[in-house]
Amino acid sequence: LDSDANSSLANTSLGLVKMRQNKFDEAKKLLEKAVAGNQNNHLAHYNYAYILSKESRDEFGYVKEFSKDTTAKMRAALQKAIAIKPDFPESYRLLSFINLVSNENLDEALNYVKKGLSLEPGNQSYLLLAGQIFLRQKKYEDAKEAAKLLIKTADEPSLRTNAQNLLDSIVRFEESKENYEK
Repeated sequence: LDSDANSSLANTSLGLVKMRQNKFDEAKKLLEKAVAGNQNNHLAHYNYAYILSKESRDEFGYVKEFSKDTTAKMRAALQKAIAIKPDFPESYRLLSFINLVSNENLDEALNYVKKGLSLEPGNQSYLLLAGQIFLRQKKYEDAKEAAKLLIKTADEPSLRTNAQNLLDSIVRFEESKENYEK
């Protein structure tokens, strides 16, 4: 950066370091510079969208909502990342997540999940994301099927736990609904 303050590669690299240090404001500024410095750097666009998504997360990593402005910026950055490098699966995952949180374009979100899975077969985090999208769409049987499959096959304990939580919430909802109807 001393020799070229606008270097997209250097700004992206330092932005990632700052992000790992949880210095999100610094990371955001560096990634904004990286995107401005090179419109063809898919990682700069992806990581810019990612850092914007991190700003809305609570101390446990959960997101309640994104502002309309932040959502628009993330979608634009991810669409650029996909246009530049359509075989980079993380862009599809993050775009699906943004649609889930904003409760918009859920069918499109499922298509992004499918695309991500086609690029990264066996990545079980896509299955959890699909289950969450199905739940949001009120497709309870599809959501339960995804959760049950993950509970049986997930390699990571956190994925199994999240899948169990998803399944438990669906079951509780269905029981409450049944009791209400009685």
